Amino acid sequence: MKAHVFAEGSNTTTEDPTKPAKEYFQGLFGVVAGLTDELSESANTSLHVLSEEFGVLRGDQPIADTTESKQGGSADLWEKAQEELLTAAREADVIVILLSTDAFERTVGEIWPELVEAAKPDSIWCIGAARSTLDSITFEKLEEKGCSVISYQRVGVARIGTDAREDLLQAVNQKVSE
Repeated sequence: MKAHVFAEGSNTTTEDPTKPAKEYFQGLFGVVAGLTDELSESANTSLHVLSEEFGVLRGDQPIADTTESKQGGSADLWEKAQEELLTAAREADVIVILLSTDAFERTVGEIWPELVEAAKPDSIWCIGAARSTLDSITFEKLEEKGCSVISYQRVGVARIGTDAREDLLQAVNQKVSE
């Protein structure tokens, strides 16, 4: 089983640029890192970290290895994130998208119909975003493909709530046991 997690880095970071992105970003990003670890117990999990400073990073990619820092600008960031989202949608049994309103609109929002079209049938989708963002998309076509959809309306800076996290992990464990 394959899982992909998409989230933004945080402003709180470690001083050590040799750390992989998953450990470099700290603070509230710890929730994303922890969720990724939990998903990794049941699925081959890839973490995609969106960073305006470093671009789109793999969770296991050391910050020191990035060549994108301050190059290409944010337009490249959003385009690359869209490409990775589409690739993930085609292959993922589980896709988790935890983005701020701005990042969501520049990535998922711009390609939602293509993402839904590309979505692997019977996959699990977990989306954490602001209410206005969630209201701007429809899950009906995903559900018609047999996909399970777990949505979390972000409150403040929380990327995913406890209930949504538990629902996601339960759905993944159920899928593994099928």
